[in-house]
Amino acid sequence: MQHLRVLILGLCIFVASATRAQLTTSGPLLPPKYVDGVLVVVGNKVILRSELEENKMQMELDMRGKDPHDIECMVLEQLIINKLLLHQAELDSLPVSNEEIEYTIDNRLRYYRSKIGSTEQLEKYLGKSIALWKEEIRPLMREELMINAMRNSLLKDVKISPQEVKNFYDLIPADSLPIIPTEVEVAQLLVVPPVSLESKEFAREQLESVRKRIIKGESFEKLARAYSMDPGSKAQGGLLPEFGRGEMASEFERMAFKLKQDSISPIFETEFGYHIMKVSKRRGERVIASHILIRSENTNDDITKALYRIDSAYNLLTDNKIQWCDAVKKYATAGDKILAYDKGSCGFFTDMRTGMQNMQFENLPPDVRKIAEKMKPGEISSPQLTSTEDGRPVYRLIYVKSITPPHSANLVQDYSKIQMQADNKKRYETLQKWISVHRNVTYIRFKGKSFDCENLKSWEHE
Repeated sequence: MQHLRVLILGLCIFVASATRAQLTTSGPLLPPKYVDGVLVVVGNKVILRSELEENKMQMELDMRGKDPHDIECMVLEQLIINKLLLHQAELDSLPVSNEEIEYTIDNRLRYYRSKIGSTEQLEKYLGKSIALWKEEIRPLMREELMINAMRNSLLKDVKISPQEVKNFYDLIPADSLPIIPTEVEVAQLLVVPPVSLESKEFAREQLESVRKRIIKGESFEKLARAYSMDPGSKAQGGLLPEFGRGEMASEFERMAFKLKQDSISPIFETEFGYHIMKVSKRRGERVIASHILIRSENTNDDITKALYRIDSAYNLLTDNKIQWCDAVKKYATAGDKILAYDKGSCGFFTDMRTGMQNMQFENLPPDVRKIAEKMKPGEISSPQLTSTEDGRPVYRLIYVKSITPPHSANLVQDYSKIQMQADNKKRYETLQKWISVHRNVTYIRFKGKSFDCENLKSWEHE
């Protein structure tokens, strides 16, 4: 089982040098310098020493405490597998579109930028412009997507039956069954008070007054510090981090890309409130802009209406006149909008790793956990007034559907988890069968360095 876990983890190794801009929570990790050279030839592909060192460095961060030599052996084998998949993907002419490549690169850039802080800092770290980096990374990204396409093609028909799940479970020794910590199924129903038309009009008038002062010559930055309700940009005079398409609210993005440089936008509305904007620089599809946000505030009448709404849901639920999911679909709101995620999932929190409704108790949001820890299965909390991330008032009900105490994994309580493990094992075995066939008909040669790796001895042809 440990061997299977490690090799499945190895499937996540990034292809070639595409992780050259590796990042950690503590900041950028500068790649070391080394003499490059070919280590392994796989078909018409090569594995360079730089690829091994960079992927090994990242894996050592993820697997602290494990023998570096063992990590090196595991990483090199996975690189060989990746090259084998890539070689076959090219032979099979698997399609990867330019649009898919650009979309993946842009997503990767957004992640890197969020870790480092800004485009300027990221370019400084990379030692080159984003445009040049994209040119360099594009062929590597194509390879990564082709490898994923090849793997998906091989595994798309793998299915796991209930009998196979049972057989998998029966082969696990009793003393090796994992202990599952306390798990819960917890949901919430949120009612955010709608904002009255009078409050909206008052907020718009406030922002119009600020805009007129800017037009007359007062400093945009000074007025943003004084009046903006955006805590993230207020202290910077309204200045936002550089952004591109798909990164902001749609109304905000449309205004940013049509506004002339250094001009002041008309007032426009997003789900966050009313804005005016000034674009200070545009670089291709990237924009640097400042804004002032005035948010309409809830009146006492707005809050009272929300309380009546959630009280209605609470009374129907406690009188068993409505089911939880039906109550969420009927009563959950976010201001003037129904909460789509609540309607789809009945408001249940899910484990981000597995997507499952059953989750470990300690992984609940702290404020929800504080309420749920005092409740029993089937209970619904009384309505409580709290606040959203942006400070708006919100009423909330908490529902604890189930609490599962710590226990040894079993088919009754943990079928979905065991099914996932059994499915991973079957996928791994399917891939291994394909590898066993294709490595015997593909040119594979090790060059130079001897790795003394047990897992690599069966790879090089005699």
